[in-house]
Amino acid sequence: MTAPAGDPRAALVAPGSYFEVADEDVRGVRMPVFRHRIRSLRELLAGTARFGERTYLVEGDVRVGFATHLEYVDALAAALQDDYRLRPGERVAIYAANRWEWIVAFWAVATAGAIPATYNGWWTPDEFAYATGLVEPSLVIGDSRRLERAAEAGATPPVLDLDEVPAIVEARRGARPAPVSVDEDDPAVLIFTSGTTGRPKAVTIGHRGLCGALQLAAFGETLAMVARGGAVPAAGDTLPAHDDVVLMTSPLFHTSMLFGVVLRAVVRGFTGVLLPGRFDPERVLAAIERERVTSWLALGGAAARVCAVPGRERYDTASLRHMGVGGAPVSPAVQRAIRDTFPGVANSLSIGYASTESVAVVANLAGPALERHPASTGRPSVTTRLELRDPAGVPVPEGTLGEVHVRSPYLMLGYWDDPAASAAVLRDDGWLAMGDVGRVVDGLLYIDSRARDLILVNAENVAPTEVEHRLEDHPEVLEAAVFAVDDEVTGDGVCAAVVTGPDAKLDGGALDAWCRAALAHYKVPTRWHLVTEPLPRTATGKLLKHEIRALVTGEKPSQYI
Repeated sequence: MTAPAGDPRAALVAPGSYFEVADEDVRGVRMPVFRHRIRSLRELLAGTARFGERTYLVEGDVRVGFATHLEYVDALAAALQDDYRLRPGERVAIYAANRWEWIVAFWAVATAGAIPATYNGWWTPDEFAYATGLVEPSLVIGDSRRLERAAEAGATPPVLDLDEVPAIVEARRGARPAPVSVDEDDPAVLIFTSGTTGRPKAVTIGHRGLCGALQLAAFGETLAMVARGGAVPAAGDTLPAHDDVVLMTSPLFHTSMLFGVVLRAVVRGFTGVLLPGRFDPERVLAAIERERVTSWLALGGAAARVCAVPGRERYDTASLRHMGVGGAPVSPAVQRAIRDTFPGVANSLSIGYASTESVAVVANLAGPALERHPASTGRPSVTTRLELRDPAGVPVPEGTLGEVHVRSPYLMLGYWDDPAASAAVLRDDGWLAMGDVGRVVDGLLYIDSRARDLILVNAENVAPTEVEHRLEDHPEVLEAAVFAVDDEVTGDGVCAAVVTGPDAKLDGGALDAWCRAALAHYKVPTRWHLVTEPLPRTATGKLLKHEIRALVTGEKPSQYI
């Protein structure tokens, strides 16, 4: 199709376009969807054959092309079906640090018709045991360090060490797994998130949600191209391959890396660069220079840490032309520092708002628009509806704080084996209560990060209740309140107000050690407020966290409680 004369967004969703939008029934609700779409992860992966040996994954000296990766996936999927008797619908836990074999394992599990459950690699044995009891995996695929934790937890499923994967795929290269048929609303993956109950919940995401989220991302990229004068792709066209090189510094179990890089790359044919190990700002700069990285999704406080590195100008980062931020509040000051440090991204810096439950990006903002409105997360995505509601569920006027509600075809199917938690956030008419409080001004969404209960530390969810329960297990702790405070590096910091007995000898160091024995490191409070007086509560016994936060930080309490 030719370049549009009017609104490029309208032209992109018009009949005959690659991104044509039409109303269809989605799990009993009529809503707009992309008419021409991929309907399963396997169909998505099969399309990578057109990329040949373009590089898909880089990890150190390892380079894996798309064609080779597809062979590896088929070989491992066949082994899972034949040797491990893996059957459609069974769950497989992937519990490992970032490495290329993690990605092959993910695709192989999906190809075999099973459901990958992406475990948090920082989980302790106790956290692993809880998740395993919830989803009941038939197999645990992991690295040696995590499999040791699994053994400590008393894991009963069979295990496969990722160190064995290279030998398996070479031995079985050329094998073809038995084909599996799936519906687009069948579960495709389980991603864990923390909730207000304090324990991880397994978000069940369907094939429709994953594939739709990727098409939505491609829509955004194409919209920018069309706005610059490019042609609108027609139905039946093939989107051009990207020459991007995208750096991955966050864990693969995080949706931004798994969906935003690993899965999106198989749609657009770009390269993902893995940088395993502890986050190191100088390693990031060196990797950008060495691999000529063009795009980096810098979640949480990653960008701020890199921008603060002394001597960063010694590294050649001129190849970088896009950065995405999110996962935690990103202040205007940090955004300015990013533009100063990486001038090539000044007109393309982007931010998005989403959750594991929403699957797809709900709203986003980029370039000059983000520079003009640095506190906003942007306008709603195409095929997505947004409402802000008061505690009674009534939509609020523009400019008024309310809880964010979203309706789109891509929402989670629910929380695995938790109908009560699912019903608490999913509505019969296709809406999801996001749990965040925000406002809309001139069509732009703003999130009030201090009004929500959930804490985001370097893009990782921390449920205050889980930390409070651990603290209150201590014999000398009477009660605890955990909440977010501003942190220049991590976006949110975890703060704990702890009430001890009058004769207690506790201090922050002792409580730190107590928490670390049972919680992943990012959940451990970094700021302590120890008192002997009871914490303020409502008449019904609910902690008044806005008052507690104000007492600790000196901030004015939020009026939206």
